[in-house]
Amino acid sequence: MDDHFAEALLVLRRFIGVPLPATDWRIRALVRPDGERIRVRLADTAGQNVFVDLPTSFGRERGTWWYVGALRLTAGGLAAGTVSVAAERQGIPYVDVAELVGSVVPEAAEVTLDDGIDYLIADLAGDPLWHGATPSAAPELYVLTGFDHHRPGVVRVYLDHEGRTIGVDLPLSDDGTPRPVQWWASTKLIALLHPEEPTTLAAHQAHDPLCEAVYDLTNRA
Repeated sequence: MDDHFAEALLVLRRFIGVPLPATDWRIRALVRPDGERIRVRLADTAGQNVFVDLPTSFGRERGTWWYVGALRLTAGGLAAGTVSVAAERQGIPYVDVAELVGSVVPEAAEVTLDDGIDYLIADLAGDPLWHGATPSAAPELYVLTGFDHHRPGVVRVYLDHEGRTIGVDLPLSDDGTPRPVQWWASTKLIALLHPEEPTTLAAHQAHDPLCEAVYDLTNRA
């Protein structure tokens, strides 16, 4: 089994149920025609289709999250008319993203604020992309029960911990720069919530009727 392809499918699955940002395109097929590319078929509500070939060389070197930004930017260019389709394959127009790298698509993985929230929740919830099929990255210590992006750059996560519900404020950026995907918030929480951890968390002075206590880790996580 090709684990890389399985991970690529998992990171791109978000665009099956919802359109790519600022477009009407949704993923309607994702296949592996060979070892050098992942082929996505995008379709819109008008019935138009386009193939998008994503080069696996960049995804393997930079991580599967690279495909997310590459597909978003390519679809955005298609919607805006700044990306042109090539001759048809199987009767469907196509775009080779390898030809767009360095212009429309950057070589580095694109990480937005929304990516940071999505990844943070996936990490803490035990998403199979990162942790396998578990209800939490550390179910013996906590289970994620909710979240609230309650102020810019900060997400409050609600956790069941030792029989009570607590809130933990976590940062989404470092000095205004979005944290990279695969920043393991779960690792930080496991260390801080471990019964043998001697550090006492200072309670954040905020009232939240949804939990018994709130801890501010925005300067520590």
